[in-house]
Amino acid sequence: MTTPLIILAVGLFIFFYFYRGITQKKVSEKFSLENKKQSAQSKYEFMVGHRRSLKEELADKERQLQTLRNSQEGIKTISASDLDISDVSDDEKVSRYLIQEGKISLEQNEKALDKMNTLQMDFLGTCLTLGFIDAKTAQKAIKINKVASRLKGLS
Repeated sequence: MTTPLIILAVGLFIFFYFYRGITQKKVSEKFSLENKKQSAQSKYEFMVGHRRSLKEELADKERQLQTLRNSQEGIKTISASDLDISDVSDDEKVSRYLIQEGKISLEQNEKALDKMNTLQMDFLGTCLTLGFIDAKTAQKAIKINKVASRLKGLS
């Protein structure tokens, strides 16, 4: 009677020993996979942020390239004061100034002129909204336009 109990006890011991080993292996594999998942997630988030910054850098470089192309190709327009045209609208004067200074391209100028009615804004507001120029450039254009208008009034 004791022999079958001993065999049963040894069998249960062996069963639980292997069961514990298998369970510990699964738990350690689970933790390992969780660590790999967290590592992959952090790499993914880093890459998404890096991609975003690269896209912003690309857009900035494209704007700089367009400005360089405009200045190298000699895209210059004659200002309203050079032509002595008094019936030219302020929007057109500002448009010519921005193109002349290489702040916007001819394509951007056309887009802004097309969107002015849709957005119901003036030329500078449309360019700001579309991201073609910054606020500092807009203020400078306004200032130049006012000075040119004053000089015309004095002549």
